[in-house]
Amino acid sequence: MKRRKISAFIPVQNVSDIIESTLNSIQWVDEIYIVDGYSTDNTVEICQRYPKVKIVQHDYENSGAQRMWGMPQVKYDWIFVIDSDEICTPELQNSIEEILSTESSKYDGYRVRIKTKLFGKVLNHDHYLGWSGMRLFKKEVIDNYKLKRVHSKMNIIPEGNVTGEGAFIIHEPIRDFTEAIKKMIRYAEWAAQDMFENNKKAHWYHLTIRPLYKFFVLYTIRLGFLDGIRGLILCGMASFSVFLKYFKLFFLQVKE
Repeated sequence: MKRRKISAFIPVQNVSDIIESTLNSIQWVDEIYIVDGYSTDNTVEICQRYPKVKIVQHDYENSGAQRMWGMPQVKYDWIFVIDSDEICTPELQNSIEEILSTESSKYDGYRVRIKTKLFGKVLNHDHYLGWSGMRLFKKEVIDNYKLKRVHSKMNIIPEGNVTGEGAFIIHEPIRDFTEAIKKMIRYAEWAAQDMFENNKKAHWYHLTIRPLYKFFVLYTIRLGFLDGIRGLILCGMASFSVFLKYFKLFFLQVKE
């Protein structure tokens, strides 16, 4: 059977230094639909060099909002979501094309493994920035997308998993120290705002026990220590991000 056609969806903003790696890894798709948040660098010019790219612009709020606005506009019935700091491996390409070549798909959506690349090395035990996400699904189910400022989710039941050795997305989120810290703060503020609007409160144990518990689970139970100093760094960042989130929530409570 001839495989079904698929659109890749990418939200971008000022990513001229990294977007080519992402685009080069998804040349096998039938359409690359890009929503640009009015970049001020040459991101748009780089994307326009690729013949399969369709690029539109929309004011950037967060990645989830860009997805919700843009995904209904893609051309084909299947969507593969990938971010500008991610790369699709050849093995993942093969697994997805195999799913699209079956006579009938068992699921409307499939979770894809995501592995973090940090300082030149792909990690195997990162459960903070890596793990899995709903990245391959039918266009007809995008109404199941639940928007949040941070960690918006696509809820599809039942769901499948894209399997295969080496079939994963490589996520390289940290290239610059200052930008990484700024991103942590931005995400903490968004998460705190979501919690505040849902009437959640920050207590002393959220600022003390919760961050330490996060580090303990990721570093020991989830085997982060097996990734060496890179694992230590990521587990420390995860713990700090929890503290920042509840610190911002407490700040909103006091301000109110």
